[in-house]
Amino acid sequence: MTGSLPGPRPGPASDAPRAHQTPGRVGRFVARLSILLLVVAMAACVPDQPADVEMPDDVTSVDDLPRLQVIHTNDFHGRLDPQVVDGDSLGGSAWLAAHFDSLRVDFDGPTVVVSAGDVMQGTAISNLSWGAAAIDVYNLKGYDAAALGNHEFDWGLDTLQARVAESDFVWLGANVLDEETGEHPGWVRPWTVVERDDVRVGIVGVALSTTPEVVMAGRTDGVRFEDEAAAIDVAVREVREEDVDFVIVTGHVGATCEEPGQGPEELSAGCAGLAIQILEALEEPIDLFLAGHTHLRNLTEAGGVPLVQNPAYSRTISVTRLQHAGGERAEATHRELRVPYHADVDPDVRVLQAVEMWGEEVRPRLEEVVTVFADSLTNEDRAPVENPAGNLLADAQRWATEADVGLVNNGSLRRSLPAGEVTWEVLFEFQPFQNDLVVLELDGALLRDAVEFGLTDDGRPWTHWAGIRIEYDPEAPRGERVLRIEREDGSVVEDDDVVTVGTTEFVALGGDGYELLTQAEVRYMGRTDVDGLRDYLAGLETPVAPPATDRWVEVDGSGG
Repeated sequence: MTGSLPGPRPGPASDAPRAHQTPGRVGRFVARLSILLLVVAMAACVPDQPADVEMPDDVTSVDDLPRLQVIHTNDFHGRLDPQVVDGDSLGGSAWLAAHFDSLRVDFDGPTVVVSAGDVMQGTAISNLSWGAAAIDVYNLKGYDAAALGNHEFDWGLDTLQARVAESDFVWLGANVLDEETGEHPGWVRPWTVVERDDVRVGIVGVALSTTPEVVMAGRTDGVRFEDEAAAIDVAVREVREEDVDFVIVTGHVGATCEEPGQGPEELSAGCAGLAIQILEALEEPIDLFLAGHTHLRNLTEAGGVPLVQNPAYSRTISVTRLQHAGGERAEATHRELRVPYHADVDPDVRVLQAVEMWGEEVRPRLEEVVTVFADSLTNEDRAPVENPAGNLLADAQRWATEADVGLVNNGSLRRSLPAGEVTWEVLFEFQPFQNDLVVLELDGALLRDAVEFGLTDDGRPWTHWAGIRIEYDPEAPRGERVLRIEREDGSVVEDDDVVTVGTTEFVALGGDGYELLTQAEVRYMGRTDVDGLRDYLAGLETPVAPPATDRWVEVDGSGG
């Protein structure tokens, strides 16, 4: 990896806003150009005075102003191996590394490679090494910096700090503070500076401020997460003190777009979400925002700042080229979300060997065929709608815990399941968290509240249930939308009935906002979610048909 990665030096003593500065070499060029113009003007006022003036040696035209190429990935989730999408092979660390190298060669200027988080958690080859495999290949691919994603905390702070220590790149979290001292922990930085080819790049990073709400309870103990926009503004003011030419922000926050766009360069439209809100709230100018977390295509801008996010699992990589024209912000001269097809490059041999090494021990187990599906089960975007994939997982967790009811949060479904033979590796990618399965004992009234909570604000189901049939009115007031809950035998669940619910420890301890379930006593089953799913499927006759989607029944409760 060329260039250097100097650590952050002390910033300004005060967090008070400063006047915006024209950055780095651009500022030096503008100052020198102003003097040049003054000299020319004075010379024009003196008769017979020669007007021949030379441009500065290092800047002869606007074309000599700093330029930068930014390669960005997000939500890699341990996908070291390639994928096949619509018949095309793409992604995989060895091919991504080759695409990075090709882009570096094709650009006349320095390149930085940045991640917007969720690097490690998600596949057996990465999870079974507690993320070490993913860090190894990221080092080989030449990453410069990464934002902390919520899934970086899945194995606790001790494991995260061990992975950070193994990283040749910098982990960033400007809004991540030590709970006791109020300072940034020693293992994460608010910003860093990369200097490459005489161009200085300030990179600021933020984590999702609600990380503790979407991570297993206790895994973030000892740190607190502040507001993203305020933390970015402070960090940008600090990093501009380092005489940087560009300032980019990487954050594990994203947007949702009504029209995400297609192809490499089509812009997204109708975008909303946390990333948009952050950019609109910023006071300090930045040149580019690299997003993540929502797993959706974003190619847009907000607050005058270009914003890019790739679909998850490196199905695309973002490529942005920036050039200064002497103003407060750089101009994005090119932006695209490029599909990393295998046909376009040869794999990087060093990275390929590393992936093979990490896979040697687990590969025989990963290739074990667990079951055969009669049809595919799709939940690619985890939209709030009842679907066979969610129902299948709810059935499995109910079976594995021997509970009356199974409950699955929509966010735990991480990929689709294909028709035909399905290996243990695919099941692991579908359910990668290795959460313990538990049983909760609820009364019927608390169950009703839990079902009600599983509806979105506009009345769409985002949780999946087994063992019950739910009649609901999406137009009814919140708290009154669940009209009836029936068991499989048709009997109604009354408020004072006792019901056992099988789910994951994550949900039981209040994950995804399910704090109401913390009222119930938790009984651990000694089995993880993916093991329960595998054992459940292994006991079914093949081919396994997708479960019906008839558990949420929308009705008109008005009586009209």
